[in-house]
Amino acid sequence: MAEGALCREPVELTGRERSVLRSVAVRGTEPELFCELEAGHGHEHATPVGGRGEEPLMWLRWWPGRRVLETRAACGAESDDGVFCRVPGGHEGSHSYELAEPEEAGPLADAGLFAGRR
Repeated sequence: MAEGALCREPVELTGRERSVLRSVAVRGTEPELFCELEAGHGHEHATPVGGRGEEPLMWLRWWPGRRVLETRAACGAESDDGVFCRVPGGHEGSHSYELAEPEEAGPLADAGLFAGRR
């Protein structure tokens, strides 16, 4: 049962970021992406970019006034059901498999709080 919610802060790739992805043969990335970290986290947001398997090819990380497109190892944590965490290693907050989409987490998710926790 998921306790927290995903952040889901939207971000659009810039033309320069799309050019970088094309230069390393990353295709099929949606222009609008969403943060995959736990809601209520600090200033850094992160989303996988490209990749069609267990491991994304690159990550877009962003903060107010700064963006980084980089290769980085995935977290690697695995749930008891064999689901792997889909965010970068060293991430803050819960693993992605422990999180629900905001509408699934209850009314406190919109406020960056966690349904079921006090």
